[in-house]
Amino acid sequence: MSVGGRSDQAARARQRGAALFEEAVERSRPSIIVERLHANLGWLAQSALATGAAWVLAQQIFGHARPIFAPVAALIGVSASLGQRRRYAVEMVIGVALGIGIADALVVLIGTGPFQIAAVVCGAMVVAIAFGGGTVLIGEAAASALLVVTIQLPGTGLSGVRFLDSLLGGVVALAVTSLLPRNPVEAVHRSAAPLLGEMAGTLEDVARGLERRDRDLAERAWARVVGLRVAELDGAVAAGREMLRLAPFRGGTREQFKRYEQAAVQIRTALTSVEALSRGAVRALSVGDNVPAPVSDSLRDLAETVRTLDEYLEDPAGRPVVREPALRAAAQATLVLEQTANLSVSVIVSQVRSTAVDLIRGWGLGREEAEQLVREVAHRLATDEHAVPTRASPTGSHAESTRIDAPD
Repeated sequence: MSVGGRSDQAARARQRGAALFEEAVERSRPSIIVERLHANLGWLAQSALATGAAWVLAQQIFGHARPIFAPVAALIGVSASLGQRRRYAVEMVIGVALGIGIADALVVLIGTGPFQIAAVVCGAMVVAIAFGGGTVLIGEAAASALLVVTIQLPGTGLSGVRFLDSLLGGVVALAVTSLLPRNPVEAVHRSAAPLLGEMAGTLEDVARGLERRDRDLAERAWARVVGLRVAELDGAVAAGREMLRLAPFRGGTREQFKRYEQAAVQIRTALTSVEALSRGAVRALSVGDNVPAPVSDSLRDLAETVRTLDEYLEDPAGRPVVREPALRAAAQATLVLEQTANLSVSVIVSQVRSTAVDLIRGWGLGREEAEQLVREVAHRLATDEHAVPTRASPTGSHAESTRIDAPD
């Protein structure tokens, strides 16, 4: 490897190290810590209540002096309900009780040792499979059986005690999470926020890559968005929908949850478009196609849109202001598309426009309405109506941009 190549690698390593350090400092700020704790207060309260109640009830109902598996099962049940559908939590609870009960019985019969450990784990899985359990139930049954046989061995005459404790703990967890459910919006927000942040970061990196003609940066941005998955967001939305059915007294959150539910569909679609435009940017840089400067401006407007979408979901009152960068990005992209025959640019700006429309629809608009709005704003931009400087350039100087007086 040449000296220049090693120097470039060292410089990139220093940049990554500095970025990681800045991220660590940001995450450790007191305000961030307080915000993180506040976001998990519901989980803390549910866990404390369920574990304490499970311990007391196991002592009072079964007369067990130290029913350790009751609060353990309760804690597992509460944690399993976070952002997951009720079926997942139920399978976890049954898996814990089943595994503990089977291990408790088998160890009394066959004793302990390496062979017995394998037999107990296999037996727990066989029974779980025989009962038609899913992957979660089978895995949890095996893990719980392993816990019993290796950590706390049952003695003669104790078979069934831990099974009852764990079953009671699981029931208590399900009762607590049903009677005192967490706000379903919190789980959806927790899943959506990282996706939106990564999507915005990808768009900004692609914009910088195009401006600097930096193919490596564009490729890293492409790889970044390819790795994003929406399964967690979809699961949180499904769990929240189910929770609202089971807890009708949380009616005050329905409107906000509906906004997230609608936005989740568009986030998924927008993610596909961002991946496509990132791939198009890599192609443009690979073949040496010229990409007009307004394309990078549109990408930055799109990144701003993605970041502010989360603000709208929390407070819809700011929709006209938040919607402005999306319309500006789509309008600029539309004009570039009309003025160039460059295939690479056509791919990029088409996806910019598609992403902007998807995000605008995330605010509750239909596709035809969103596309009509983009056409109207593109016409205004083409005729230079309502144009004022509104955005600062990446270097800190003020660049001319367009303020869109978008209809509500």
